[in-house]
Amino acid sequence: MNAPAPAILLNGLRELWIHTGTACNLSCPFCHEGSKPGDDRIGAPTLAQLAPLLDEADALGVERFAFTGGEPLILKGILDILLHALRLRPALVLTNGTAPFIRRTHQLAQLRQAPHPLSFRVSIDHAEEARHDAARGLKNFRKAMEGLKLLHAAGFEVGITRQIVAGEDAAAVEAKFRQVLRRQGLPTDLPIVALPDLAAYGETGHLTP
Repeated sequence: MNAPAPAILLNGLRELWIHTGTACNLSCPFCHEGSKPGDDRIGAPTLAQLAPLLDEADALGVERFAFTGGEPLILKGILDILLHALRLRPALVLTNGTAPFIRRTHQLAQLRQAPHPLSFRVSIDHAEEARHDAARGLKNFRKAMEGLKLLHAAGFEVGITRQIVAGEDAAAVEAKFRQVLRRQGLPTDLPIVALPDLAAYGETGHLTP
C-alpha cells in the first residue's frame, strides 16, 4: 500500500516562476535547457492553462511572477498571458533580447499601461561582442543591446543576466559591462545578475566559478 505524499504548508509565496516551453528563436550550444527553434520537449502553455494558476498564486499572496523558457517572447499569446499576470501582480521576463516582440511598440504600450509593473532581464553573456556572438550567433550582441535599449526607452525596468566564467575577476567583469552600458547610452547602474555555468543540456553542470 502506497503511503500518502507528504504535505507542504506554505506560509507565503514570494515568486512563482512560469516556464513557457523549450522553444527559442536562438540555438545556443551552451543552453542548459537545450532550447532551439521549434523545440517542443516542454510545450508552450496557453492562457487558459495558466490563468487559474496565476489567480491561485495571487490568492496566496504571491509577490511577483517570473517568466522563463526557452524564449518567452516568442510564445504565441504571450501578450495576453502577461496582461493577465500584470492585472494581479508585478512580473519579470527573462529574455535573450532579440525577439521581434520587443520591436512592436503597440504591444509594449499595452504592457506599460497594465496595473502592475513589468521588468525585463536581458541575457548578455559577455561584455565583449565577439565572445557573446561566438555562442549566440553573429550580430546577436547588437540585437540584444538594441532590445535592451528599446525596453528601457519604453519605460520598463531592465537589467542584464551574464555568465560567470571560472576564475574571473568579478569586479573587473562588471566594470566592463558598465563601460558598455555607458557607450550604449544606458544607465550604468542597471542591475547585472551573474549566473553560474549550468552546462549544456544533458551535461553535468558547474555550479561554482
